[in-house]
Amino acid sequence: MLCNPVSYYPAKIDEMTFFQDNNLEKIENVNHYNDLISQGKYSEASDYINKQEGIYGFFADFYNLIENRIYTLQEYLLQKPQKTQPFIYYDDYEHFPINELHLFFEKKKKPEHI
Repeated sequence: MLCNPVSYYPAKIDEMTFFQDNNLEKIENVNHYNDLISQGKYSEASDYINKQEGIYGFFADFYNLIENRIYTLQEYLLQKPQKTQPFIYYDDYEHFPINELHLFFEKKKKPEHI
């Protein structure tokens, strides 16, 4: 499975990556890939599986794709201005004495003509 591990976010939306079951006729390719992995030949295994067509799985390019998308999204979010807190949270402890609490609105006056 050859997928593009580069993330273009936020300039554009990254392409979707699809998975499907492998064809049993390709089982020899998958077994050879697994043999290379078990021998510790990771680069050779990655190069081998990337040259194959119609084989899907969790290979190095897929993990690089996820990692790059996470880093790109993280950089984008860290550059955004921080949001202000839309609410105030008070826990069980008393922060203000009860006599210092104020209402944040005024009572509406009743119109005089009524």
